[in-house]
Amino acid sequence: MLGALLGSQNAQKALLSLFVNRKCYASQLKRSLDISLTPLQKAFARLEKANIITSYLEGKTKLYQLNPTYPLLEELELLLKKAFMLLPIHEQKRYYLTHESGQLDFNSTQTLMMFWNKLCTIKHLIVQANTQYQQKKSKSEGKGVVTTSQDGCNTLIFKEKGLWKTDQNTSIDFHNTYRWTLDRNSGVLSLEHLRLGLSDPVFLFHLAPASPTALTSVDSHSCGDDTYYGQLFYESHFLRLHWRIIGPHKNEDIHYYYT
Repeated sequence: MLGALLGSQNAQKALLSLFVNRKCYASQLKRSLDISLTPLQKAFARLEKANIITSYLEGKTKLYQLNPTYPLLEELELLLKKAFMLLPIHEQKRYYLTHESGQLDFNSTQTLMMFWNKLCTIKHLIVQANTQYQQKKSKSEGKGVVTTSQDGCNTLIFKEKGLWKTDQNTSIDFHNTYRWTLDRNSGVLSLEHLRLGLSDPVFLFHLAPASPTALTSVDSHSCGDDTYYGQLFYESHFLRLHWRIIGPHKNEDIHYYYT
């Protein structure tokens, strides 16, 4: 759709990937979309020369992101969101890049159990949300407690309650109930929202090991016209659940920090 406007299909793919993931490196996108590296690198170079994107080094890896000072950034993000929403669901999924590590051979069962054992110890959470509605951006943060209970050896209920603070410094109570289910045979954790009760769960997604310290959603979750992706990271003393939500009226990153 945007290829003709940008003069390159690779430029379109590069920008869509940066919109969805906030940042990425060329070889990561090459593997996800199964495209040649050289033309992709040229597309990144042209976009960077035009100041539409910027790059920086993280270790020895060159990462790209949309240029936060680009004068038409808001208009560009709205256009990219529209183009993303017009893609078929299976194509949208390809643009969501999973966490990678240099360790290609790891014990996925061991990784799954490491996450499960950590989930069983969770007592507190901090939630940080970055939201863009139309052309307005906002940030909010919530803090709360998590009460856990087990229904059998493979099911864990999270009852979360706390207080949200918006960027206008207003406070709102929040309550959520989630159900985590461990499936050792399939090698996944499933996540459900229980806002309608235990007998009527809203399935969100399966999370499978993508690296020794990360689980990623096997499929996206659709809620109306909105698409949800998720990744769970094991980071030192806490778990971080990252939600990426894209829809006609949504462009959100939400991070749950569980301790």
